Amino acid sequence: MAKRAPALPFEFTHPDKLLFPEVNLTKRDILNFYAAIAPRLLPHLKDRPVTLERLPDGVRPGAPRFWQKNTPDYYPDWIPRIDLPTETGKPVNYALVNDLKTLLYLVNQGALTFHVWPSRVQDLDHPDYVLFDLDPGTSAFANVVKIARHLHDVLTEQNATPFVKTSGKTGLHVLVSSRGLGDYDAARRWAMQIAEQVVTDLPKLATTQRLKSARRGNVYLDVIQNARGHHAVPPYVLRAVPQATVSTPLEWDEVTPRLNPKRFTTKEALARMKKRKTDPLAALLGK
Repeated sequence: MAKRAPALPFEFTHPDKLLFPEVNLTKRDILNFYAAIAPRLLPHLKDRPVTLERLPDGVRPGAPRFWQKNTPDYYPDWIPRIDLPTETGKPVNYALVNDLKTLLYLVNQGALTFHVWPSRVQDLDHPDYVLFDLDPGTSAFANVVKIARHLHDVLTEQNATPFVKTSGKTGLHVLVSSRGLGDYDAARRWAMQIAEQVVTDLPKLATTQRLKSARRGNVYLDVIQNARGHHAVPPYVLRAVPQATVSTPLEWDEVTPRLNPKRFTTKEALARMKKRKTDPLAALLGK
């Protein structure tokens, strides 16, 4: 017998609003997607301070886009929060997305994408995973694939088990568990050493230069987000791009020149979840 959807202590507003006009997805479609993907997504959101990417009028030219860290006072008190200071000491009241009703409430408020810390409130100084973000910039996606596969080999030689997902936009994310690496500073130093080795091995394809003008068309191998207070997109979240693509876990045998990140739509993400009964990235969920 199918489980009954939980009763929600609020009503959805403007469900017929078109949020992704290029692919004809309404707010109702997005709410339905997040409700369906929640069993896979919520473990990656749970107890992690979240930054919301809100586009209440949808993904269209000139539409407002908000990056929300502070949780407004008028949000329901059943949404858990945590006060954390910025580097300047200013308090930020982060929301924690620990259940379906919180997830759907925030989507109803126009949140399309969720960005989370790699660590949880129980141990904020120690990340659960290290992220290598492969951003093609002006380079061909085939070069992202070559770098990802080489990074896989380098990490494997370091006795690390690499996992891979689409970024949801144009790149790939390679992730490894950070168990045993220490705090954020130690994890980022290790990640930078790995990235610099990849750049040394593939100098005509990869770079760690942050400035776009200094990349010379190479793929940017970014490890800067491995820092306390920074955030990244977890798997299974929708990206606020016209095609409404989703950050989707992959198997390494899928990472070939034939890979097309644009194919990972909401429909594809849900089909893959049904086909595979376990989460390929479950090992990154921490202790």
